[in-house]
This record gives sequence, C-alpha cells and structure tokens, in this order.
Amino acid sequence: MKKQNPALVLGMFETGLGVARSLGREGVKVFGFDFKKDIAFYSHYVHAKLCPHPLESQEEFLSCLQVWAKLQSEKPVLFVTSDNFLLAISRNREKLSDNFLFNLPAQDTIEAIVDKFRQHQLAVSVKVDTPRTYCFDSLAAAETMASGMPYPVFIKALDVNSWKKAISGTIKGFVAKNRGELLTQLSGIFAKKVAVIVQEIIPGPDTSHFKFCGYVNREGRLLLGFTLRKLRQNPVHFGVGAVVESIDYPELFEIGSEFFKDISYRGVGSAEFKLDERDGKLKLIELNPRYWQQNSLATACGMNFPLADYLEVTGQNPTLQPEYRTGIKWVNRYMDFDSFLRYRKEGVLTFSAWRKSLAGKNVYSDFTWDDPIPAFYEIGFGLKLVKAPWYLFKKLSK
Repeated sequence: MKKQNPALVLGMFETGLGVARSLGREGVKVFGFDFKKDIAFYSHYVHAKLCPHPLESQEEFLSCLQVWAKLQSEKPVLFVTSDNFLLAISRNREKLSDNFLFNLPAQDTIEAIVDKFRQHQLAVSVKVDTPRTYCFDSLAAAETMASGMPYPVFIKALDVNSWKKAISGTIKGFVAKNRGELLTQLSGIFAKKVAVIVQEIIPGPDTSHFKFCGYVNREGRLLLGFTLRKLRQNPVHFGVGAVVESIDYPELFEIGSEFFKDISYRGVGSAEFKLDERDGKLKLIELNPRYWQQNSLATACGMNFPLADYLEVTGQNPTLQPEYRTGIKWVNRYMDFDSFLRYRKEGVLTFSAWRKSLAGKNVYSDFTWDDPIPAFYEIGFGLKLVKAPWYLFKKLSK
C-alpha cells in the first residue's frame, strides 16, 4: 500500500477520532481540522489544528484548506465526518478538487439529502418505505393539517445545521402527542426562524433501530456494506446510538444497498431504519451522507471504511469486502450511563440487565490501549471519574 498522500479529517469529534485511528494504524499520516477543540485533538494519530468555521466563515475556511494543502508534497485525501463541513466541501468541490482527493455523492444528491423533506421525497421516489412525513412553511399551514396527523409525531430539523445553531446541538427533536402540543412546539420553533418536518413515530423499542452503512466507489460499485443495531440511544428514543452492535441482517443489507444504487450514491453513507412492528417493514428514518459516529466499530469488525476510501481515491483499487465479525459492541460509556438511568426510570432496564448487556467484546468511543489519552479528555481529565461512583450511588438509591 502506498501511503504518500496525507489524510485530512474534517471534524474532531468521536466520528473523526474513529476515522483517524483507522487510517493511522495503517501508517497513513493523518491531519485534522475543526473550529473547536474536541476529543481527537488528543489522539497521537492526529496532527490537529483549529480552523475557521466552515459555515460562518466559509471563505476563510476554504482559504485555510487550500493554503494548507499547497504545503503538502502529495494531494491530501479528504474525509468529512461532521455536518458542519459537508455543505462547504460539497458546494466548493470543483475549487477543492485542484488540491484534494475525495469521493462524495453528487452535489444534487447531497442537497436533496440534507433537506430532510426532499430526502423523504427521494426515498419515496425509489420505493423505500418511510414514516408519514409533513413539511410546513408557516404555523397557519400546520393548523390546517394538524387534525389529521397520526399522533404521536416527532418534530425535527429540515436542515440539521440551522437546528443545531438555533435549537440544540444534542436534542434531535420534540415529541407531540396531540394537536395542541404540536402547535405549541411549532410556534416556539418558527419564532426562531427554523424550518422543520413533522414525522410519524414508528412504534417499537430503541432496539428496533438499525443502520446500513455503505461505501460506493466512483464507478458505482458497493465495496463495503455493514449493518448494526442500536441497543441504547442518547437521548433515549430519539438520539444517537450510545451502544450499538454489529449484526448480520440480510434484509436490511438488501434494502440499504438497493437504496444507494437507486439514487446513484457515491462514497460513504449510513441509512438508519426502524422496524415497524405493525407491518414488519423497515422504514427509513434518515440517510447521512458522511461518516457515522460509530465507524470504528466496522474497523474493529474487520471492515475498514476509511482505508477503502483512501485506497479508492489514491487509485489503489480496494477490493470488494463482503464479510465482517458480528456480535461486537461500540460503547460510549458516558452517554450509555445517562441512558441507563433514564431507561431505568421508565422501568424497562434494571442495573443487572444493563451490566449484563455490556458483556462480551466491546469497542469504546474514547479509549484504546494504543491511544489512551483521548479517554482522559472525555472524562474531564478525571473529574467525571471521581464523581461517578457517588453519582451512581445517589441515583440507584432513589
């Protein structure tokens, strides 16, 4: 394997840390940019630096990228791991292609995906099952349709970046159990000039959430396909996977791979589905056109997405890889502990069951023996670790 081209990972959160470790262990020199310090800044696999905000200071950000790239002896390979960077890179791909190598979905595909209602329409157009989904541009329009909705419904961002800036960086949306709750929530959100979609909530436990993760080369061939199940989410029911497990799910693989093929998808992406217990069908929740947070799980299972990406764009022709190990879990201990307390309060998870669920082979979001320092960042350099036993005692004694 030729390793002359450096890698540049955009986004130094856990997603970027996973990408950097997967490349760094293969001998690739990895650099990282982010507009704020995050966990991957403390990894010895990454030479990280701060950069201008890609949305708020786009021209300065692009200039920073190009100046840095010109200092490299070979074209860097670009890895997008955060929504904050996705549109800035995609919309300036022609300019950046002079200095970088990357494999991204087509511009119109990305534009359709980042608009969650257009994403819904795209999925419907290729006959992928979805929850019933509504989009409003005013409170008056919502009032007209609110009576006929299939409550409860979930209110979430039309555009993720606008939502994160004005509403929350951690809360994905809000549940409305009836017409009154829906209109009250929408009134507050519209007041902040944030566009939303309203989606039917698919019944079933959090363990009914699954992901198909794929890598498609520039010729349209699926080289890697990986499936996982969420065991716990944070925030519970409508969050990211705090614990996920690699699984073999042929039906999910078929639906996900056909979806990617039908929309002419390229590069890395992850499509989340929920199994609808009413009709037994997998319903698309969302497609993310970038690396997903638990990508290091696939690497631990023997399917290295970042490496395949690197080999593809540097002309080293990675081969189709159809197999990976199953039954391995990815765990964010801090998110999972918080989720456990909430599931326990709901009466669906005991301490004993939670502890047993973490048995077996685990991959941790922060700690690895060959790169331990990011874990100290994650625990606030020991403060959370010191407080955790007393916090646990207080919660469990209630």
